[in-house]
Amino acid sequence: METNQNPVQEQPTQSITPENTHAEQRSVPSAEQPTGQLVPEPEAQPEQPTKMLYDPAEAARIVHCLTDGYFDPEYILLFGKLVGGTPHSDATAYDLLMVVRETPEYDWIQTKRILRYKVPYSCRKITYINLYIMTLRYVESNSTPFLFFAHAEGELLYCSDSYHFQRPKHPIDFARAYADAKFYFDTFRTQGNELLEQAQDAFSESCNMRLAAQFSAQAMVYFYHTLYYVYHGQEFDLHDPVLMHDRMRTLSTKLMLAFDDTHIENIFTLPRLKSFLQKSPYGIRFDIAPQELEIHMERVRKAGGIIENLCGLRLELYKELSERS
Repeated sequence: METNQNPVQEQPTQSITPENTHAEQRSVPSAEQPTGQLVPEPEAQPEQPTKMLYDPAEAARIVHCLTDGYFDPEYILLFGKLVGGTPHSDATAYDLLMVVRETPEYDWIQTKRILRYKVPYSCRKITYINLYIMTLRYVESNSTPFLFFAHAEGELLYCSDSYHFQRPKHPIDFARAYADAKFYFDTFRTQGNELLEQAQDAFSESCNMRLAAQFSAQAMVYFYHTLYYVYHGQEFDLHDPVLMHDRMRTLSTKLMLAFDDTHIENIFTLPRLKSFLQKSPYGIRFDIAPQELEIHMERVRKAGGIIENLCGLRLELYKELSERS
């Protein structure tokens, strides 16, 4: 499901800009390191001791689980703020990109379950694992900010015997990335906001709970699609709000607070939005209490504002990088 992005393996290391990346400030595994095994962590220089933001042994255990009979990846990268790169997840999480030769048997949803069984939450120092599985063909034929940040700044945790990993030689066209993301953002953010307004009108003016529920759920789907495109530079192949949230929840702790269940309170908005999409257009017996629907609509409105702010910050980053280029 995540098999998804100008070729990167023919290119040596270069940071995005000298000002804002750590790729040249810290030693990184080179393409000449032994392959087909876990890549050892570089030794810290005595004069510049560095404190790692993750446990290398824990990361190695995760990689071992992925390669122990489940996948045969070409390489696995740890990227984002744990390795001092451009932040991806807001919550502390292992942001991992696993590149495979062919579409694997297991998608990212099943793989999260595998890791939960093999490396339980209770045994981790870092709870969240945000894993992307993409084919080598896709990675070589697509150029997006997401792929560039991962390959230019990421820590190489694993490389197969047959693959020669190298980093991007030049930054991508951030001006184009900004224009594409901004167009998508303006189009579908607007759609989501308009649907929310229609939902509010149906709720308060005509007491049409069916339309209010349907429009609210569809607005949330538009918001998630917008967030995914701005961060990843590609369209999302899902339309299920429950799965979409699971895919992107670590990008924002505010989103997690808005929709994740707690030990005290069951926040059931996302499953209800999913049921609205399925039942409100066709179910003759569809019904919902106004008080409950009002709660869900308010959460959708709040999530839309969070996503709009997140996208705005990301777009500012792309614009700034395009101007530096």
